[in-house]
Amino acid sequence: MEVKFDSLIEKIKKDGIEEAKKSADEIIQKANKEAEKIINEAKDKADKMAQVSKDDAEKLINNTQSSLKQAARDLVLVLREQIVGIFDRILKKQISKSLTPDLMNQLIVKIVDNWVVNESDMIEVLVSEDDKEKLEALIVSQLKQEAESSIEVNIGKNVDKGFRIGIKNRDVYYDLTDESILEAIKGFINPSISAMLDGNNG
Repeated sequence: MEVKFDSLIEKIKKDGIEEAKKSADEIIQKANKEAEKIINEAKDKADKMAQVSKDDAEKLINNTQSSLKQAARDLVLVLREQIVGIFDRILKKQISKSLTPDLMNQLIVKIVDNWVVNESDMIEVLVSEDDKEKLEALIVSQLKQEAESSIEVNIGKNVDKGFRIGIKNRDVYYDLTDESILEAIKGFINPSISAMLDGNNG
C-alpha cells in the first residue's frame, strides 16, 4: 500500500501554522493593548509632573522612553518564546494524532519489505505501550510469512507516538517518533513563524 507521507507532513505543517498564527495574533493583540495602556499612563504621569517642574518632567519622559524601549524589546522576546512554544505543542499534537497504528503499520511494512538484512538479524520495532498490541497484530497480518519471524515489536523507552526501527541489539535505529518528526519539520516551519511575527511587528 503506498504511503502518502509527504501529504501527511504537508497537512501537519498547514494545520500547525494556521493554529499557531491564530494563537500568535491573539497574544500580540493583547500585548499591544497592554503596551498602549502603559504608554498612556506614562504620558499622563509626565503631563502632571510637567506642571510641577519642567526639568523633572523632561527627565521623567526620557527615563520612561528608555524603559519603554527596553520593555518593548523584552516583550518581543517573550512573545517569540511563547508563540514558538504554542506552535510546538500544536504541531506535536497534530503529528501524534496522525501517527495512528494503521499508518505506522504501513510505514513499517514498507520499510521491512525494502530492507535487506542477514538471516540472523532480527528487526526490532520500538513503540509505546498503548500502540504495541494493535500494531503487532497489524504487522503480523500484512508481512510475508518468512518476514514474520525476523521482526519483533517491543515497548520503547520514551516513545509516546510513532516508532523506532532497527536491528535488535544495535545502537542505530531509524527514528520516526513524534518528537523526531517534530524536530525535522520545525526546520522548515520556523522561517514561516519568523515571517509571520515580522509581519505583525511591521
